[in-house]
Parts: sequence; C-alpha cells; structure tokens
Amino acid sequence: MTMIKILIVDDSKVEAELIKHMLASEPNMTIVGYAKDGEEAIEMTARLSPDLITMDLEMPVMDGHTATRIIMSQFPTPIVVISSKLNEAKKNMTYLALEAGAVSVLAKPINMRSKENYEEFRKQLIDTVHSMAEIKVIKRRFATPHQQEQKFNSPTVNHPPGSFEIVAIGTSVGGPQVLRNIFSDLSETFPVPIVVVQHMTHGFMTGFTQWLNMNCPLKVKNVEHNELLQNGVIYFAPDYLHFTIEHSHKGLVAKLIQADPVAGFCPSITVLLQSIAKTCQKKAIGILLTGMGRDGAEGLLALKKAGGHTLVQDPKSCVVFGMGKIAESLGAVDKVVEINQMANYITKMTRST
Repeated sequence: MTMIKILIVDDSKVEAELIKHMLASEPNMTIVGYAKDGEEAIEMTARLSPDLITMDLEMPVMDGHTATRIIMSQFPTPIVVISSKLNEAKKNMTYLALEAGAVSVLAKPINMRSKENYEEFRKQLIDTVHSMAEIKVIKRRFATPHQQEQKFNSPTVNHPPGSFEIVAIGTSVGGPQVLRNIFSDLSETFPVPIVVVQHMTHGFMTGFTQWLNMNCPLKVKNVEHNELLQNGVIYFAPDYLHFTIEHSHKGLVAKLIQADPVAGFCPSITVLLQSIAKTCQKKAIGILLTGMGRDGAEGLLALKKAGGHTLVQDPKSCVVFGMGKIAESLGAVDKVVEINQMANYITKMTRST
C-alpha cells in the first residue's frame, strides 16, 4: 500500500489536530508535519516533500495564498485549501489560492461539534486527499492576461469562422486559473454567449463568479432559469442544478433542472453539452479544459456527432489531462489547442470578419 504523506498548514493548533485526527485513522495516510504559517509551510514542503498539503488561508507571518503561490512555483505539490463558507475575505483569498495553483477547496462546517457535520466533512476530506494526492502538478505558470501568443491554427473547412452562436466550456481540477486566464484575454465585444460548468465544492460558486466578474472584461454571472442568453456574457451553472440550453423565438434560453448527478456530478458538463448538441448542433463550440474523471467526454462526443466544433486544452498545461484524454479516446476531439492560444482561437472562430 502506497502511503500518502500529508503536511497540515494551520495557525490553529485545535484545527490542525482535528484534521490530523480525521486523516490519521486512514491506513494509507500519514501526517509528516504541521506548519503554523506560510513561511513554515514553504520550508517544510522543501524539506519533507509531502504528497499533499492542506492549507489554511488566514495565518500570521505569511498567508495561505502567498504560500500556495510560492510552493507551486518552487516545489509543486497538490494543495487542498480548507476554507470557511461564510467569511467573505477568506473566500476572495480562496479564489486567489485556486488561481495560484491549489487543486481543490473544501468548505469547513460552521459547527464541527455536530456528529453529522463532522462525519460529512471527514468523508469529503478523505475522498479529496485520495483523489488529489496522485495529481502530478506542474511548476509552469500560465501566461499573464494580455500577454498570450497570437498564433492561430487555421479553421477546418467544416467550421468556418463566424458560423457559431455559443461557446460551451467544461472543467474541474485546475479550472479556475485557466478560466481566469482565458476570460481575461477576451474582448468586451465577444460575439456570442459563453456557458460554463466548473466542478467546485458547493457553496463557493457564487463567490467565484463574482470574483471572476471583477477580473474579466466580460460580464460573468450564475445563470438563472429561463434566462435569455446575451452575447458577450459568461454564464456559470449554479450549485445542485443541471444547466441546459433551449431555443425560443427570442434566442437561446437557459433551463435549470433538478435531477440526479451524471457521472457523479450535478451540474454535469455532459448534460450541458448534450443539450447544446441537440439545440445548436453545428453552431456550437464545445471545450474541455483541465480536469479529472470522464464528465464531459460523452457530451463532447455528442456535440461532435451533431456537427459542432470540439476542442480540448493541450495536455502539457493541464493540471489533470483526464476529461480531455477520455474525449480523445472516444474520437470526440477536432482540435487540441494550446492554452495560451485558446482565447485568440475562439475569438477568431466566433467572429465573422
């Protein structure tokens, strides 16, 4: 059995002991260190080479966001942020940590003394550690906004520029930083709506879209049921609801559906892409970015079969090339696009001139 070495970073001894107690009972997990601030976290990461780090955010000496950025640039290690749902200052720092390279965020229950809350969080923490510890994170950082290469691959004959009415994106692990980079490099006059499913811990999506909205030239929002989609607006699926698209006499309309998870997720990327394949067919661009699992792969295949244009992020820049790899194995991918070219590519494909 391969042992997972974990470094706990938290300025609260009580909180650190609680996390240690939750993880130490697992036969394949061992706590190799405890750091009470970001500076200690960096030093101990270099010295102990943990397989995974749990990271608090608000700490003395150096906060968790700064520590995450330095660790990911010097000693790339999967980092799971443990944050509070209700602390807005900490929420904003959470999104900065995700942009810096943290692979996941967990919402700490308000009342940890509740047996139900404790067991639910413990299971979520253990599942997250198991799934994230094997991720091979990379030292390379993405290009900063508006410094992307302007290379452009010629479109295929079947997909001439200007023939699309919507762009759909699906992503999970590593998605926040990639989305921020793509969206920051789009023009305010982007000619079609963009719809997105980002797998994220429930409770953080509203704050995440608000944070993106402050860092991108386009309007970013959580989509609403029966909302008429507007060009140049980015719409995210909210928690617990599948996001689908229908046509009306006024244009494309969002429908939110309460239903069971698909491929383990609600909202599901595949549900969104399948609805777009049915509604928009060859007038849609579907994209799978960095992410683990198979959600989105069958949806991308459905869109390709319907005549849509299908893309995946290049493997080298992905934190996890999981969804894209499965999509490729299904024959669902028209083109692999380097992440530093993605914004330019979809802009030229959606513009008629």
